Amino acid sequence: MANIQMKKLCKNFGNVKAVIDLDLDIQDKEMVCLLGPSGCGKTTSLRMLAGLERPSSGTILIGERDVTDLSPRDRDIAMVFENYALYPQMTVFENIAFPLRVKKLPKDEIKKKVEEAAEILEIENLLDRGITQLSGGQKQRVAMGRAIVRNPSAFLMDEPISHLDAKLRAHMRGEIKRLQKDLGTTTVYVTHDQLEAMSMADRVAVMNDGVLQQLGTPGEIFNDPVNEFVAGFIGDPPINFIDGQLVSEGGKMYIRNDEFSFEIPQQRVSVLTETPSVVFVRLGIRPTHFSIHNKQADQMGIPAEVYISEPLGEVQIIDLSFRDKIIKVVTSPDIKTEIGEKVWLSFDFDKANIFNKETGMKIG
Repeated sequence: MANIQMKKLCKNFGNVKAVIDLDLDIQDKEMVCLLGPSGCGKTTSLRMLAGLERPSSGTILIGERDVTDLSPRDRDIAMVFENYALYPQMTVFENIAFPLRVKKLPKDEIKKKVEEAAEILEIENLLDRGITQLSGGQKQRVAMGRAIVRNPSAFLMDEPISHLDAKLRAHMRGEIKRLQKDLGTTTVYVTHDQLEAMSMADRVAVMNDGVLQQLGTPGEIFNDPVNEFVAGFIGDPPINFIDGQLVSEGGKMYIRNDEFSFEIPQQRVSVLTETPSVVFVRLGIRPTHFSIHNKQADQMGIPAEVYISEPLGEVQIIDLSFRDKIIKVVTSPDIKTEIGEKVWLSFDFDKANIFNKETGMKIG
């Protein structure tokens, strides 16, 4: 097993900068997800790590060994693709055994390794079947079995379950996470699905426009995003953004707009005064951090109008009109509202994020 380091890694396609100065240090036995929207550079980064794309500049180390200029076969990695990349004319056994036969290992050793991998993946009863006889989930297990038998330093996975149906995806997320922990193999996993990344990874690397935005645990990414992009990309339903101005008055600091005035807790004022030039800000409030009231209890309330409610069993999502925005609130199904009803919203200020409206960076 091995740690992985990408240092100042860049990739240009003509005038297009696909990856810009990527610095990423992945620990031995760790699972890191590269997360971001289409075109953010995550797959290009993985392909450079695999040796399928040559970096424009920068260095790649696997287990302290510089592999920047090595071919894929010399990097001691195994890839699992979205499209399985299986041989349809071969059986399950033959597909899993293929990399071992390329290495010309003895037949007895190949049989032993294939059966061990099949047992781990619970596909022992499929070894004699043809690939066309398998379901999508079974094919993905075969693809993973072919990676496992190689006993590589690292697994590289490129959206391996994105094409499966929702129920099977949820099952495979747990299976892959458990498998990675049991094997202890360093894993880099690419996905555009934040639920996959947050539920599976030890750490998440959020990318946008070729730039690493933030690297952290799922909890750090969710609760302490470094900028508006990360805050908005993580979370379902997404975070709500509300504009305001910072105002100092009578020794206190407030966030205000035409509809509300919130006093900022004293413990957060000191952080905000470190950037005194910032006037226009944006509050980021998660849907679960709001409370809905039929009456305005005090000045700490945002007036809004019920647009629609979506009952989802254990919770409901209520969309509320505020100015020209829709604010999403996740609340108990016991909360009863009517379309067009006027309500007031309060929120937990300790859990709110404050961003510089001009730069998008978090300031408190």
